Amino acid sequence: MKHLVYNSSIRQYIIHLRPLSLTMATESTEASATSACASDCSCDESSSLTVTSRRKKIKGTGNEILFVDRLSQLAEISNDNVQLVVWPTGDSNFLRALANPSIPAENLPTFEGMVPALPKLVAEIIKKHIYLPYALRSRPNVLNEEEATELSEHIDKLVQQFADVAIQSGFMDGNVDGDVDEIPFVHVKLQVMTTDGCRFWHQDSVPFRLVSTLRGPCTEWVPPEFSTTTLKRKNHDSKHAQSMKLGDVALFKGRGDVEAKSIFGHPGIVHRSPRIEGSGDARIVLVIDIPQQGWHFD
Repeated sequence: MKHLVYNSSIRQYIIHLRPLSLTMATESTEASATSACASDCSCDESSSLTVTSRRKKIKGTGNEILFVDRLSQLAEISNDNVQLVVWPTGDSNFLRALANPSIPAENLPTFEGMVPALPKLVAEIIKKHIYLPYALRSRPNVLNEEEATELSEHIDKLVQQFADVAIQSGFMDGNVDGDVDEIPFVHVKLQVMTTDGCRFWHQDSVPFRLVSTLRGPCTEWVPPEFSTTTLKRKNHDSKHAQSMKLGDVALFKGRGDVEAKSIFGHPGIVHRSPRIEGSGDARIVLVIDIPQQGWHFD
């Protein structure tokens, strides 16, 4: 596995803040069919799709879709038979605030970057990007401080859990208790989308990816037993399509680093972005990835 070469200024930032962050209480913790698409997930209650039901296991041909009750259970994605794990988070203040239709898309919060998987530090980094403690006409706050804190801490917990699963699965190196150069980093993207994004049915070229929609129509997916038939008609709707719900945290298993010519016959959840272009909708999609050289860093 490749180790990240960290930017020196980020390294010094961690060295400065790490003692504080480590003494704080640790909380538990998407274009083609072969490409790794970097956006996903949100939910439209008026959709004709089947909205995924809660707290159940869907079995396909040797594959499983799991709906879990706790964040820590996202680790089930490490099971070879599991293709998708969904943790429904329920309602929250920041979801209600972000749903306000009067907020222009350009004012919605965004973030993209590599973050160290250290408890509390991620929340601090995210909050500094999505909330300003002073009024600025060119960049108004759409979340109050309490809502921004809630969202930042939510992302922090997801980063910790994602990094833990990636390390335990052998896809990433790192040790939060080791030297600063051993601290694991993950790539976080909080993206506002007003186009169709990854509108074709596809599998991601990653081991797995965390996706959660915080505003707008949600990521659509098909059960594993319909993967091949859906990929063969990647431009068409599928009667087997289901949709995530707003706020769902989903770990999608991908096809991995597959170089085979055929796009068929590989594990990984087949999914797509909802088609919203021209509708006036704006989605907010959170994506957390295992860093890939040449993609997330040089």
